Amino acid sequence: DSPERATAYGDYRYNGQLGQYSLAEIARQHAEADAFLARLKAIPIDGMNDNDQLSHRVMERQLEREDTNFELKNYEMPVNQQNGVYTRLADLPNGMTFDSVPHYQDYISRLHQIPRVLSQTTEVMRQGMTDGLMPPKLVLEKLPGQCDGIISANPFLEPTKKFPADFSAADKKRLTDEITQAVNDDVFPAYRKFSEFLRTEYGPKGRAE
Repeated sequence: DSPERATAYGDYRYNGQLGQYSLAEIARQHAEADAFLARLKAIPIDGMNDNDQLSHRVMERQLEREDTNFELKNYEMPVNQQNGVYTRLADLPNGMTFDSVPHYQDYISRLHQIPRVLSQTTEVMRQGMTDGLMPPKLVLEKLPGQCDGIISANPFLEPTKKFPADFSAADKKRLTDEITQAVNDDVFPAYRKFSEFLRTEYGPKGRAE
């Protein structure tokens, strides 16, 4: 469900993928969590030691909280003034290991998927607009500037500044060119489109309170 989290945990099997953020995927994960909850409640706690009973109760509470959040449609407000998918994507260079050419290729693959992620997030936010679920106007006004700041800072090129010493000159040049092209052709246009959505469609419709 979260390739980015897998990478952070040192599981590189999904290193070239980004998570899915669409309404359909949110619904699928909710159904999966409900199935887990049903299985958990079917496990008898009689005879468990205190630690196991505590683990059971904590996991049950966590899954019930996720169920409540889904019913309240909190997922329809995926961004705020502190963080959102657009800030997490900007942190990709800090959350990956760049010790081999394949890992750099995985990163490039993720850069190409950023337009899809921001498009899916926009879809979710549009549903929030329809349902009247949006952050306060004071919060919304800050979001376009944050996107613009990410473009100006361009953290996506950071991996090109710290190649391992054993990389060949040819690999360094090729990877730098591919990363730069992915940023210019995919990442920046997607961020500009998302920023424009925040500025002209989402922000002006925010609540005044």
